Amino acid sequence: MPLQPTSDTYVTTSRLTHHYVQWGEQGTPIICIHGLTANAFFFQAIVEDLARDHRVFAYDLRGRGRSDQPEHGYSVPIHAADLSALIAALGLEAPIILGHSLGASIALYFAANYPTQLSKLILADGGAPLPWQTVEDQPAWLTTAISRLGVAVPSYQEYIQRLKAAPFLGPYWNEYMDIYFENDVVQHSDGSVLSRSYREGVLEEGLNSDEARPEEQWSMVQSPTLILRAGQELVMPHDQLLSETAAATMQQAIKNSQLVNFPTLNHYTLLFNVEPEPIEAIRTFIS
Repeated sequence: MPLQPTSDTYVTTSRLTHHYVQWGEQGTPIICIHGLTANAFFFQAIVEDLARDHRVFAYDLRGRGRSDQPEHGYSVPIHAADLSALIAALGLEAPIILGHSLGASIALYFAANYPTQLSKLILADGGAPLPWQTVEDQPAWLTTAISRLGVAVPSYQEYIQRLKAAPFLGPYWNEYMDIYFENDVVQHSDGSVLSRSYREGVLEEGLNSDEARPEEQWSMVQSPTLILRAGQELVMPHDQLLSETAAATMQQAIKNSQLVNFPTLNHYTLLFNVEPEPIEAIRTFIS
């Protein structure tokens, strides 16, 4: 049975109110930052191991999950400022920061600009410039993830069946994905469901992507850093978010960093406990 949270609640910072989840009650704190259209429970699979001797926190970004959804104010620097306020509100001292996808970009910016507020940095399949220039050029899997936002689906069962039809999810489905997607939606009285992610906020972040160029942050990172790269294609050839070249460039530019490639895992399965190697790499790094 999946590990139950120690707490599943809210914290009000100097900026807004975040929903967050905690697993584990002792040890060095780890704060997990999810991706573009995700929520805190994306990390349920890896906390099964880490919470044995760490306090693991995962929170919903502004505009996602059960956190506040301001009408405007979405960019990587804004998310990083939210994280700084969250750490202060929770009374945490120099936590380990782990970010996935967009969360990796936020974690990178945070490490570069708030260097005294973390001890180590983990970038999971993110933290480099996007490998496309326009919305039209973005990969099909990302377009699909964004297109579901703001669109009601007649039932939760149909919602899940659509997700399981994706070649990068369905064949690897497990109980951790069930937990994650159960927390992805709000259910209406007629049985229909709607993603909790605020579509307009996600789109605004795309417009503000130049506010935090990852390549300008790399040399500013002072914390020991682990880079995890998912090498498996999702839908089309070469549609990974983090290319081998970009990952290698990151590793060279970030002082005291190491890179681990996972050729049989994709952008999503990297942290869903489909294979044990990612959590083993994380545990070795933080230990």
